[in-house]
Amino acid sequence: MNKDEVKRILQENGLHAQAKFGQNFLCDEDILNRILDVSDIRPDSRVLEIGPGIGALTSTILRTSDGSMQYTAVEIDKKLVSYLLSKDEFALNALIIDDDFTKLKPEDYIPYYSFNFVVSNIPYYVMTPIMKKLLTECSTAEKMTFMVEEEALERICAAVGTKQYGPLAVLCASYGFVKKEFNVYPESFYPAPHTISSVITLTRRVSLDEKDMFTISPFFGAFVDECFRMRRKTLANNLIGFLKVNNHSSSLQEQLNKLGKPIGVRAESLSPSEFVQLYKGLYPDRLI
Repeated sequence: MNKDEVKRILQENGLHAQAKFGQNFLCDEDILNRILDVSDIRPDSRVLEIGPGIGALTSTILRTSDGSMQYTAVEIDKKLVSYLLSKDEFALNALIIDDDFTKLKPEDYIPYYSFNFVVSNIPYYVMTPIMKKLLTECSTAEKMTFMVEEEALERICAAVGTKQYGPLAVLCASYGFVKKEFNVYPESFYPAPHTISSVITLTRRVSLDEKDMFTISPFFGAFVDECFRMRRKTLANNLIGFLKVNNHSSSLQEQLNKLGKPIGVRAESLSPSEFVQLYKGLYPDRLI
């Protein structure tokens, strides 16, 4: 789908890019094919897409299906949903959910099967909540492919102890391996954004030893959020309310001692693997 096609579709259907939804439609066939290539999506995959827009990436992926691909797309813009449902390519081959993804419960969009691939050209203004939701609710997916603002990589790949290090970096590293694939420049969109974008992939970490496997859950995400709730406070102070409400099997002091950390440690001093160890120590039997 090139820029002329995008303009034609928008004009013929009375559509336009809405700033309130952060819409910039990808209109570069080469970039679309490169995203498909790095996503590793197979013809029989179970795919979730957030923000399909006018279906440029959706169409690129669906064309690879052998007829058994299960495809779900969530779109917040009702006019775009109407357009997608008017086209057999999408209406017959994908489940289109008309809603704000950040407000959906897992049972509202995750069917009886789980997704093994996730893709999204994420609106930059909601990047963090969307990524955190996907990482905690779709954490069994093999791979996630996102287009994000290039500057956001500082938060996604932030090192321990830096100002940018926070819950998002912890969740990404706990899920698996983050890789920047390539940049996408403004001329590949209509209308053109004011920033450079980056396509990144997150590949789930898999261990042959089952006891070393860790599946991120919404509860783990809430735990990490609480640890960072007020950055100038100690981790122990941030967790007072959380630990009081959610029963745990051992004391925070005991688990921090096992990590060689003082009770006055701050969240930004713990690595992602230490967060996982701390969580497992406090909630060894918690599965969700």
